[in-house]
Amino acid sequence: MPPRATTIVDPRFPAELRRHREERGLSLRQLAAAVNYGKSLIHQLEAGQTKPTVDVAVRLDDALQANGAIAALVIDAPNGGDRLAYVTVHPRRVDRAAADALIGLLAGYRRLEDAIGSGPIMGPVHAHLDTVTGLLRDAPHDLRPRVVGVAGQWAQFVGWLSIARGEERAATVWNARALQWATEAGNTDLIATVLSFQGHQAELRHDLPAMIELSRESRRDQSVNAALRAYCAGQEARGLAMAGAASADVLARLSEASDLSAQAAEEPLSPWGYWYTPSFFAVQQGSVWRYLGAEDSRANDRALELLTTGVAGVSEDAGGAEWHGRNLVHLAVTHAQAGDAAAARETLAAADAIALATDSRELARQVTEAAHHLRLSAMP
Repeated sequence: MPPRATTIVDPRFPAELRRHREERGLSLRQLAAAVNYGKSLIHQLEAGQTKPTVDVAVRLDDALQANGAIAALVIDAPNGGDRLAYVTVHPRRVDRAAADALIGLLAGYRRLEDAIGSGPIMGPVHAHLDTVTGLLRDAPHDLRPRVVGVAGQWAQFVGWLSIARGEERAATVWNARALQWATEAGNTDLIATVLSFQGHQAELRHDLPAMIELSRESRRDQSVNAALRAYCAGQEARGLAMAGAASADVLARLSEASDLSAQAAEEPLSPWGYWYTPSFFAVQQGSVWRYLGAEDSRANDRALELLTTGVAGVSEDAGGAEWHGRNLVHLAVTHAQAGDAAAARETLAAADAIALATDSRELARQVTEAAHHLRLSAMP
């Protein structure tokens, strides 16, 4: 029988529920009717007398049109959630079960971000990272390597969320902290992941030399998971293409990325690399061909083929994710380069809708930049 999951509720849930209800101008009775629950339950939830389930939180979030802000405050923590709740109050009692529970909790937040974006979960994730940092200070000597590895994973995720929010300074700080902790833990996969995300940061600020070198460095260790190395090779290829490097150099990195992605299919993924799927790699390689396609129609045809296939392969749950919006921007540019302005405009509008729904400043910036570059001013 699988271990029972424990529901973790952010302490801010009661106040946030009441605030959103009052902002919507709903009474307790009206909200209860909207979610088909009793008025007394809503009162108990706002008073902190009853703990909500994930399903209840999601239904309340939908009824209040909170865009994930309420749903993000309640999450199931598998495998040892009870122990996690205990050590949060008694940090000196941290043990392996608590560390494992923190990994399970983090996995839940990663999946939740795919569904509702980075904004709603930023606060809860920061709160849990504070807990992890406290546990790290109090961890027994023999358990510190395990806890520091967990801390590195949480810091890396906050770094990623900060990138998605367009918070460059915070992303730099947390990626540096994640790299420090990953190095102390000796976790080569996590080190490679952080380096690659620092390369992604460099791409966003148009520092192509740093993007290329960090992507190259992140795959230098051959013991690193093949999927991670495939991602890093693909990112380096895109950096080379953006920088106008010789096509032979770009194609060499693309070939390496393709070979590694095929190898990755035979290896288990890292806990934070579940998104490295065939669809993901099709999109990433398509984004490289997009830049080559600016001057070569055959390259653009290849980009359109890969991006269309990759975008179509995204799961329904992740269809509103910020990273999917960035993929749509690549596809829109490729449509425009093929001369199909209508398809480009429609695709960019879909990316803009995701930026609006997730309140992503970074994605909104990319949409605006692409529309300006392509002169697609008439957004639907």
